[in-house]
Amino acid sequence: MTTPLTHIPPHPDAPAAASRLPRVVPAGEAFRSACRYEWRHLAALRSTWVLLGVVAALSLLTGPGLLFDRDRTRVISAASMGDVLAWTPLTTQVPMLSFFVLVLGTGPVSTDLVRGAARTTWLAVNGRRTAYAAKCAVGFLVGAGVAAMSALVGAVSAAVALALSGGAQPTWGAVLAPVLRFVLWMGCWALLCLALVALMRNRILPVVTLCLWPVLGERLAGLLLGYVPGLDGVSSWLPFAVGRAMLTDVSTFAEEDKSFAQAMIGSDLSTPEALVVYLVYTVALTAAGYWAYCRREAPTG
Repeated sequence: MTTPLTHIPPHPDAPAAASRLPRVVPAGEAFRSACRYEWRHLAALRSTWVLLGVVAALSLLTGPGLLFDRDRTRVISAASMGDVLAWTPLTTQVPMLSFFVLVLGTGPVSTDLVRGAARTTWLAVNGRRTAYAAKCAVGFLVGAGVAAMSALVGAVSAAVALALSGGAQPTWGAVLAPVLRFVLWMGCWALLCLALVALMRNRILPVVTLCLWPVLGERLAGLLLGYVPGLDGVSSWLPFAVGRAMLTDVSTFAEEDKSFAQAMIGSDLSTPEALVVYLVYTVALTAAGYWAYCRREAPTG
């Protein structure tokens, strides 16, 4: 025979039972949690560290490559050194580093497309708005951080190579301005990458677009727009023409090099004007990506 259960009243000094109501997480705490989730996911991927290793190795080759290409009869200018540290945007239309950061930039939103509702940031913080903000913050910092690391390693490599070869050092203080613009450009590039994936809701098409449009598509578009009456100056305002003008300050080039640099840039805007316009493009496309990403938010209340 079993002893009947009896109710034992709680001791007066015992702590009160925890409330069963769900705790409302403040927006700041949710944002920090989402950022940590994004960073841990990025850092856990082996491909991230392989890519960063390749970038570091290529940055180390900046010095030896500079010795092969430089004109030994002239001291390398700060503008030329800034172009080298920015991965030659004049030659390739966009910094070559952008094609590496493209993988990191498109990854955060592409992960949502692959995994659906499983193990994604927006599910972890119960909100797409916070998740998108975290993706933007982490993406910008990763893009800018990779650019800063690359520029620092490249500058050290170039300085050592010039010193060992007996070449004159450029004015490193004047190199700082183009490098800072390069770091900002790469952070904005990461935002453009994830925003375009959010808008297109596709993993492959944004990558193809970002590879072909800056290098080839925009030049063709500017050429065709030049034949339309009243639109002959629009090519100077296209996104990556503006981006090149932001990266390369033509006014710092020697007189004999200015016309060639201006033709390669494809924009008549000054560097400060181009910087502002490029930031406006970035904010506009990021906001459009925010709308596309968050419009599938489940209604609350």
